[in-house]
Amino acid sequence: MYGVISAGSTPTAETGAKILANGGNAMDAAVGACFAVAAGEPTLTSLAGGGMMMVHSARTGQTIVHDFFGNAPKLSQAEAVNLDFYPIKLNYGPTTQKFYVGRGAAGIPGVIPGLCSALDRWGTQSLAQVIKPACKLLRDGAIIGAGQAALAQFLKPILTETKASRAIFAPEGDYLDLGTRFKLPVLADTLEDMAGQGWTHFYEGYLRNLILDQFGPDNGGLITAQDMDSYAVMERQPLVLNAGGGQLNTIPLPAAGGPMIGLMRQLFKLDACSNATRERRLCAAMATADYARLHGRLQNDAADFDWCSNDYLARINGSVQGPSQPGGPSCTTHISVVDSSGNAVGVTFSHGESNGRPIGNTGIMMNNFLGEEDLLPKGLGTAAPGQRLATMMSPTIVSTDDGSMFVLGTGGSNRIRTAILQVLGRILDEDMTPAEAVKAPRLHYESGVLNVELFNESEREKFHGIDTSAFVPFDAPHMFFGGVNCAARMANGQLNGGADSRRGGHCIVV
Repeated sequence: MYGVISAGSTPTAETGAKILANGGNAMDAAVGACFAVAAGEPTLTSLAGGGMMMVHSARTGQTIVHDFFGNAPKLSQAEAVNLDFYPIKLNYGPTTQKFYVGRGAAGIPGVIPGLCSALDRWGTQSLAQVIKPACKLLRDGAIIGAGQAALAQFLKPILTETKASRAIFAPEGDYLDLGTRFKLPVLADTLEDMAGQGWTHFYEGYLRNLILDQFGPDNGGLITAQDMDSYAVMERQPLVLNAGGGQLNTIPLPAAGGPMIGLMRQLFKLDACSNATRERRLCAAMATADYARLHGRLQNDAADFDWCSNDYLARINGSVQGPSQPGGPSCTTHISVVDSSGNAVGVTFSHGESNGRPIGNTGIMMNNFLGEEDLLPKGLGTAAPGQRLATMMSPTIVSTDDGSMFVLGTGGSNRIRTAILQVLGRILDEDMTPAEAVKAPRLHYESGVLNVELFNESEREKFHGIDTSAFVPFDAPHMFFGGVNCAARMANGQLNGGADSRRGGHCIVV
């Protein structure tokens, strides 16, 4: 076997699998699959977004966080003249949520330098090699599956907002309906130009100038030359926790998702001896982690934080729910890869909901990071100038006591943390396989609202005692609960994984 890849669509997974079968390692496959997302999952993210990557090197034994999420511009929205920034409502089921688009909603993108610098450091193939399958897919086209078709309907108001975006997503009046073939040959041309020029020259020259011209202050945007020139990919040490049965490596502060997963996991295990049901323990952990984030407890305790301290857990346990807002569909995807040598990569990336505006004629959709309230917990317009934006992205690698390794992550906005928590628990506590754990029903509890998947009225007693202002049952698996994609290398060397059908995921062992 060469490796295993779990991704958000069949075309994306097949692209990474081809690279593995061609002798590429986990990083080659992950980066190649990320480029293929533009065809296989065109609504979910783009090369003008941002992301987080967790990398494990079998050769060195090191696990590193490769942070290429977006920065806020140094110019604030309050300082802008003629700011192009306005709301669009999206309907994602039981309610609607406003997202903001326009040139003034764009943050500084990091996907291209993030992916390409990771390939330079950990890959074995050239950029020209790893983009080849993606370019073929972009020219031949990918069939829109059920998950993508559903997400496309959510996002239609944004993805058809401008003439330029309609030229990409509805070139002949046909939108991204189930079974249609989506092609984007102009992006294949762009990728080949980038490989030919060298990615640094392309990003710091041609693409930089297009972004400044289109999303700069003169055209209603905020991005300046200083913003583009000062952007840097960051390498961080992961947050390492005792997960109960293994070691968990996840994204550290200032990102909130990883610390919240760690805190919820510790709280859930701490409460294991109580008589409370699994569902009540999960909800208590979720509520307490929300409280800790909203009241600055994650940040305040970061310097000398002991995640295993029962004193700390008791100090913040039992807190009330915070006033956070339920998030929308979250246009984010995740790819997990493990190769036969034991290298592992988990990468989550997003462009918000898209800006409704491509960058020039590149075929690359711009992000709307400054228009997504989930990235700005203190409200729109509160991003720290020139700093990394907050994110819930939490690609995670778990090494168990028996020598197995699991790589997982998901999209899903504020459900990212709770989806990963529950899949991890199914694997570590209930001995489920990755496929079983990913498929198992989930819940999400926030701001007093309890969302329950595959709810059966006969099981209502399990939820007795949970303080809810609203109870939202889902009678079938739903994309609201994220799309967890997991790849694993078991202690005996066997490779397997699980991909989430909620968002059209697909897993391939090569």
